[in-house]
Amino acid sequence: QMKSLLSLFALGLFYTSMAQQSPFEKSNGKASATYFEAINWYKALDANSGQVSLKEMGTTDAGYPLHLVLICKDGKTDPGQWHAQQKTVILINNGIHAGEPDGIDASMMLARDLVNGKISFPANVAVAIIPVYNIGGCLNRNSHSRVNQNGPVEYGFRGNSQNLDLNRDFTKCDSRESRSFASIFQLLKPDIFIDNHVSDGADYQHTMTLITTQYNKLGGNLGQWLKKTFEPALYKSMTDKGWDMVPYVDFEATDLNKGMQMFYDPPRYSSGYAALFNTLAFVPET
Repeated sequence: QMKSLLSLFALGLFYTSMAQQSPFEKSNGKASATYFEAINWYKALDANSGQVSLKEMGTTDAGYPLHLVLICKDGKTDPGQWHAQQKTVILINNGIHAGEPDGIDASMMLARDLVNGKISFPANVAVAIIPVYNIGGCLNRNSHSRVNQNGPVEYGFRGNSQNLDLNRDFTKCDSRESRSFASIFQLLKPDIFIDNHVSDGADYQHTMTLITTQYNKLGGNLGQWLKKTFEPALYKSMTDKGWDMVPYVDFEATDLNKGMQMFYDPPRYSSGYAALFNTLAFVPET
């Protein structure tokens, strides 16, 4: 009996360490992780799990390194081998506009739940996460620069350390962040790219809106598969979970009798950049 109790106690300690509550969870959804809290949190996850590797990948205008979290069920976290192993690679970017921190917190919980088995994790899928992309903006925290946004109590600023909008810089590469991102992207060659945002004060009835990069940019079979198969499956999955999703649209098209205009994302945007390399790109805007 004592042996069984010790085993249960050890198992309890294991799951407690793997749980790693995020600042968002500890605050009952009122706080978002700071840059240093997020990086230290991932360092702890790396130390607790053989499925995770945290790496420094290039510099930023803020002077801090851009980090990359690599997660794979078999513990093989060398991204150079992922495609040779026929893995589907998903890259998630967070905090490009640091006043929009939802993805920072959601990715922390996602990473934890992947490695502790709460979320099913296929062996042929590898996940890479940039914890905080706009580090300078994340360090510049305030409570008043996004007046129409519902929380958190503090958040970062839209511009980076040079006050550049990093989501307009993927082709001109004026920032160190963009140059570091290009190296990460070409190393990973992701099949799917997700760039997490928050709607900038827009009052939608839906919690989740989604930008899907234009199907005709991908062209051919891939574009049609995205339009007719994969994207509809995403919307159905969200409806099945009780969280109906709606496309993010351009508000300039005010005559709804003519329909709604799909968001245009040239390659200066992250999703448009990804499409140049036949990567399926999505921008969720909560």
